[in-house]
Amino acid sequence: MISDLPNLKRLPTQRIASHQVIQEAEDLGSVKVKVIAIPEIALANWVRLRCQFECSYFNQRFTCPTFTPTPDEMNDILMDYNRALVVEAPSSEDVHRLILSLETRLREKGFFKAFGLDGLPCNLCEVCTIETRCQHPDKARPTMQACGIDVSQTLLNIGWDFAVKFQPCTEGHTIGMVLLD
Repeated sequence: MISDLPNLKRLPTQRIASHQVIQEAEDLGSVKVKVIAIPEIALANWVRLRCQFECSYFNQRFTCPTFTPTPDEMNDILMDYNRALVVEAPSSEDVHRLILSLETRLREKGFFKAFGLDGLPCNLCEVCTIETRCQHPDKARPTMQACGIDVSQTLLNIGWDFAVKFQPCTEGHTIGMVLLD
């Protein structure tokens, strides 16, 4: 068993304190930021159902269902992580920039698995190039909701009581997430 091996070195990310990660997010313009444990992320099948029946981007963008992980697949993905960084951007226009910048900075600091989840459907192209492949795979990130994350419940779980004002994929949505280690 791996845990029985002597002298195992810890990954550099395990030595980086939460306050340092929070400082990175604040330096990039986060209004509010919190490092959370993965079990605080709420997954729910109904969230993806709303994407399917209430959103015009369903099956129209790579960052939306049916091209994103299902809630069951996202649950499996989350098992590869211990923490996530939840951020509130100054505006809905800033969410995408903020999570990509954080993802890049955190990877540079040793968080090789850092991966951002957006709050809004991708708008990098006027028309999504589903037929010919994504033109911006380095910048396109799935929405949290598309992966089955119940953003409002997650925010309530972490003590952010303003969560009820957030409706999935609306212009007022200013929350993003970066999966960490």
